[in-house]
Amino acid sequence: MPDPHEVQHFTPTQSSNVSKTDLVVPISGPERDFLCALSYVHLACGQSAHSLALLRLVVHEHSQDVELLRILAYALISERLGEEALSVLDRLDMLDDQPSSRLPLLLLRSHALRHAGRMAEAQATFKRYVSLRGSSAPVKQ
Repeated sequence: MPDPHEVQHFTPTQSSNVSKTDLVVPISGPERDFLCALSYVHLACGQSAHSLALLRLVVHEHSQDVELLRILAYALISERLGEEALSVLDRLDMLDDQPSSRLPLLLLRSHALRHAGRMAEAQATFKRYVSLRGSSAPVKQ
């Protein structure tokens, strides 16, 4: 019988042949909600890299989830990943049919363009945001 106070060392007898794709575990709705909430808290605390890591766990299975994509776009912009944020914003343009989302997405797009180094487009998009902010007309992308 081994002594419970004695340190035991285990050595693997087989090499691991598990690929990264074999490690993907489906994420349920409640788990998705928890990871999104936790990522939101990280964003609010200025820890956008942590937030982005959590969101990347979820986005592969929930790539059509508008709320998730909104948080992801913001996290990418916070990490200054403009091109990737623009890709997410393009997806949101197709999926998000809420008229109330158009103006905030336009503002996010201007920030993403700026981080992507596309300053003229960023300025034009921001000017469009400012001009539409005070109007009650629906925003079209």
